[in-house]
Amino acid sequence: MNEKVMVSPEIQSEAVVLPQIVSIKQASQRMGLPEYYIRRLCREVPGMAFQSGIKWYINLGKMADYFNGGTTTS
Repeated sequence: MNEKVMVSPEIQSEAVVLPQIVSIKQASQRMGLPEYYIRRLCREVPGMAFQSGIKWYINLGKMADYFNGGTTTS
């Protein structure tokens, strides 16, 4: 079980950046905004959030971009 895996230098230098996906409640706590406002943004701003069933999930990076620049891109 103690095997060493050889990885090429190209793979070692690549950084994987994953988006921070949070619920409405978590986004509200982190951003200091009311939950109703975040729900409205989820419906009105394309690309910032997605819905799974009845639950919304927000990409915090896109939400920050929206507030910093006023727009998001899908």
